[in-house]
Amino acid sequence: MKTIIRTLLPVLAAVTLSQTTLAQTAAPNATGISAGHTHLIVPDVAKHREIWKTLGGVERSSGRLQPLMFPGMFILLREGEPSTASINTTANHIGFTVNDYEDYKARLESVGASIFYDDGSNQVLADLPDGVRFEFAVDPEQVEPIRFHHTHLSPADAEGLRQWYVDVFGAEVGERRNLPSAVIPGGRVDFIPNRNGDPLPTQGTAIDHIGFEVTDLQAFATRLEGMGIAFDRAPECIEAINLCIAFITDPKGTYIELTQGLANITEPASR
Repeated sequence: MKTIIRTLLPVLAAVTLSQTTLAQTAAPNATGISAGHTHLIVPDVAKHREIWKTLGGVERSSGRLQPLMFPGMFILLREGEPSTASINTTANHIGFTVNDYEDYKARLESVGASIFYDDGSNQVLADLPDGVRFEFAVDPEQVEPIRFHHTHLSPADAEGLRQWYVDVFGAEVGERRNLPSAVIPGGRVDFIPNRNGDPLPTQGTAIDHIGFEVTDLQAFATRLEGMGIAFDRAPECIEAINLCIAFITDPKGTYIELTQGLANITEPASR
């Protein structure tokens, strides 16, 4: 694995630009971690690319990888039939901040989202077509129209799972609306206790997995091995997408991808 990663690192370095023009991932924390991407399973990729573009995603390209870029987060799409909606899984929904309530409510309505909570001025929760729950809250001081804010996990033991994210990813202990959070550069992981017990694991569902960008995947893999964390997919580098990747699963079933090189994706999609 070390040889593979070292072989591809010059390829990754060749596409590295200055921090002022890099993709929207944030500078990493002391553990080398920042928010990275959310990978969705959708029955019609073309349809959902248009949905996420309407919500503000910018098409980018890295070889055969075609993400949609938001400040703080990439959205990736894989075609397939999700086994269930995100609200039935540990990854209940993903949340963004926006600077215009009326604009984003109209955008959600235009893409056929089902709005089930609307406080009339600041916060909206909606289900996008085919099962992904989406939240926005208004930040009128925000320069960008939309920015990633959080992934919302819903385990039975919210405090215990937060501690795992703090220990593994070097997240800061936080709190939002009197509920536990693990704060990571570029976003945060929020936790709300599920009174019905742990929901379904995410793999194969509408939110198949969440992702974190890692500055040094080899070093981080060694750290995880030292903590006794097993890989679902061992670290490897894939030249076709200019990324090194690995997969693990959190203790409650959220599938997690680790990437090295995602922050360097700045090329516009060729279409």
